[in-house]
Amino acid sequence: MEFGVAFTPRIGDFDLVAMAESLGFDQAWFFDSQMLYSDVYATMAVAALETRRIRLATGVAVPTTRIAPVIAHSIASIAQLAPGRVELGVGNGNTARLTMGLQPVPLHRMKQEIRVIRALLAGEITDHDFEGQVHPVQLLHRQGGFVNLAEKIPITLSAFGPKTLAYCGAECDAHLTWAASPEALSSARKEIALGAATTGRSVDSIPSKGIYPLAVLRPGETCSSPRIVNSLAPFITNFLHVQVEWDDKLLPPSPALADVISRYRKHVQSIPAEHRHLVLHEGHLVYARNDEREFLNADLAQAVAMIAEPDDMIERIRALEKAGLSHFAFQVTDDPVTQMRYFADTVMRRYH
Repeated sequence: MEFGVAFTPRIGDFDLVAMAESLGFDQAWFFDSQMLYSDVYATMAVAALETRRIRLATGVAVPTTRIAPVIAHSIASIAQLAPGRVELGVGNGNTARLTMGLQPVPLHRMKQEIRVIRALLAGEITDHDFEGQVHPVQLLHRQGGFVNLAEKIPITLSAFGPKTLAYCGAECDAHLTWAASPEALSSARKEIALGAATTGRSVDSIPSKGIYPLAVLRPGETCSSPRIVNSLAPFITNFLHVQVEWDDKLLPPSPALADVISRYRKHVQSIPAEHRHLVLHEGHLVYARNDEREFLNADLAQAVAMIAEPDDMIERIRALEKAGLSHFAFQVTDDPVTQMRYFADTVMRRYH
């Protein structure tokens, strides 16, 4: 099992990435949401200069917020600073599009964009359809220090539904998921295998990686301890945002949460529709807004995150590994230094 850390990109937090490297984490993930965080590639560039070993990945880049040639040249630019240790995570967009009032990118468009990105990162000439015109494109200055295509830049797809998982298995280098249970992960691996078979690939060549909201309990703490609820507040509100903006297949709620979800939906309806996409995601995966704090409770915390003492956390990760996960990452929140150190000391170093 590899271990990673996910960051909401703040361009001045390069010291946190350097700390993650010093603690032994294998990879750092950076969200791409232009209306919420620092520019993902600028943040990765600074982190690249401050590190030597840790891999750097978008988690995830969203086609259409940048056109495919720009995404390709951006990640290839980071590869010039961190050769052999960059990864392009790609997805159809949550906040990167929803904060602009747009729906996620449909799968057929994702396939078109990824095809162009993959070809450009391979140094090839490929057709690019833009503004109703199709023209051949290529990264021209492939030498001279502008971009680095010498080492393969893996394309990892954030995938949940059967069609997207099958496409991931057929054409992508790895699979990325969020908070998947062992059962959901095992099911996803079967869909990936079906897709892999269509192109003669082995499912074993397509690893599944996951980002997990979590809290490692200290002695005497419980799910309702103030530190735990505060730490997990961004994940609780993210879960509620998903219940409002997506169908219930993405993060299925349990019947026990129906009341709080209903109350939150009514709360969101009170926000004027024309500004709802601006208000809803303020604080997204960083903090809970004051108007959302009434919805924070231990039941929701348990529903959205892995909460466990170190030994139990290790066993839960082992169950995920048995189901097919090969990379376990968690997102830091309100106390990143302590969270990274405590996880490294009590879980990661004791795992193997």
